Amino acid sequence: MKKTNLIVVAHPDDEVLGCGGTGAKLVQQGEIVQPVILCGNVDVRSLRPTDEELYDDMCVANSTVGFQIPILGSFPNIRMNTVPHVEIVQFIEKQIEDFKPTRIFTHHPGDLNDDHVQVSKACQAAARLYQRRSDVPALKALYFMEILSSTDWAFPTTGENFTPSTFQEIGEEALTRKINALRHYRNVMRDFPHPRSEEVLRGLAAYRGGQAGLNYAEAFQLVFQNGIA
Repeated sequence: MKKTNLIVVAHPDDEVLGCGGTGAKLVQQGEIVQPVILCGNVDVRSLRPTDEELYDDMCVANSTVGFQIPILGSFPNIRMNTVPHVEIVQFIEKQIEDFKPTRIFTHHPGDLNDDHVQVSKACQAAARLYQRRSDVPALKALYFMEILSSTDWAFPTTGENFTPSTFQEIGEEALTRKINALRHYRNVMRDFPHPRSEEVLRGLAAYRGGQAGLNYAEAFQLVFQNGIA
């Protein structure tokens, strides 16, 4: 049976920004990558395309890196702090029940964007589902991702900041696929020096690779590992 990886994020494009290169490599290795996007409509996003265009963008972007069609939630964009925590947890738990993931990738709880914070906290709670349910396979690993223009914009006063502990080599091919996937999201990529520019995306991948002696890399903070992940 193929291993399944869940990428649990707040908004369309977060899944590619945080895990696009690594996910593409996992797909090449025969694994499944399933995005779960809780604020699927991002109704307050500036320069937002139509509903149909946004859905098309999501499907094409995720297909570009080999991901499955995203599972979409209808939680309120930039207002997830108004939703009872248990409702977010239960939504994520449902995806864990359905897909039985080996690994979960999600937001860092210190991100500047509060939707990211709410998703991260809920995902951490949901990740323990296997300890409460004998019919749910044990999770092997939980990782926090870094999202340009959120993780990097967090102030030290918001608490613990992203501390990478795991580096995944992605190489030129997967990095290019990641950038191409992001370009399918209308109005997401920006001109340099914005963090969501090609120059910064490539620069971050080069920097993370240099930290670990790798040819371009994505960095993650490993927060839970059950055996060999």
